[in-house]
Amino acid sequence: MPDQAQGLRTLADQSRITVNAPSPYIEDENVSSQYAVVEKSYDKISSKITQAVRVIAVTSGKGGVGKTNFSTNLALTLAYRKRRVTVVDADLGLANLHVILGITPHFTLEHVLRGERTLEEALYTGPLGIRILGGASGIADMANLDSSRRDILISALQNLDRSTDILLLDTGAGVSDSVLSFLSAAQEVLVVTTPEPTALTDAYATIKTVVRQNPDAIFRLVVNMSRSQSEGDAVANRLKNIADRFLQKKIEYLGQIPYDVAVPKAVRAQQPFVLSDPRCLAAQAIRSIADTLIAPEELPAQGAGLSDLLSRMHGFFTRRVERGGRG
Repeated sequence: MPDQAQGLRTLADQSRITVNAPSPYIEDENVSSQYAVVEKSYDKISSKITQAVRVIAVTSGKGGVGKTNFSTNLALTLAYRKRRVTVVDADLGLANLHVILGITPHFTLEHVLRGERTLEEALYTGPLGIRILGGASGIADMANLDSSRRDILISALQNLDRSTDILLLDTGAGVSDSVLSFLSAAQEVLVVTTPEPTALTDAYATIKTVVRQNPDAIFRLVVNMSRSQSEGDAVANRLKNIADRFLQKKIEYLGQIPYDVAVPKAVRAQQPFVLSDPRCLAAQAIRSIADTLIAPEELPAQGAGLSDLLSRMHGFFTRRVERGGRG
């Protein structure tokens, strides 16, 4: 039987396939390209919360695959679909979600952990009513919070539970402790990769590490910057097959996002492309992925919500301390 290393070599060798023209997407005529037309406040969204918040951690094996850009545009699309969305910039090393949105939050999660601001004060309301919590290195001290401060934070997060449908955690690339703390606690892990061999092998390595820490998580995959529908599908199938074979883990493929010149143009303008150019191919693909993501609305029946997320993160750091920092 081929070993795991051989499987990875095969995965990388097969990553380049024949390029075909991208398949056309159905345009969403209801999407506006102007912020002023589409912005809404949370008070105007009437969805009723019946279950705890859905926690989705977005990650990647390596940087440069468009993960944060994906998280930002996905959040806006979900908000347009009448979901109340909160995004936490959990990339503690290179937090830059606010750059893509062209905003400057005054406070971050670090201010909350220090007790300088409440969670509500630290949340920034962006386009379409999405709420953003900037990241900070202070999150690594969560395991050292005294019980009273931890109770205050849990209480704040529970209040957020009642005003958020979906929490997106935009984590950093790789598998550092700060990244794993989020990935080991999330109910769902969404992996973003590109067809490049290095991105693919690093995505697999990330999935392998997270499976060990969080075996019950639901794993989903998006292939970004593909040159065609067939390339994206082929890349996803190879990664799914190798994860199933060597990790005994099923991965759901949400779809591919084609390379689109509208994307770097929007990044330079600091405007999410689903708003600046809603009819571009990338925006259409994001809408398709968002619809697939929320179509079943299968929220976990138990262990859900932000208080559970915090508890799991605390447990992760506690285990790290007990093991002397070793995984």
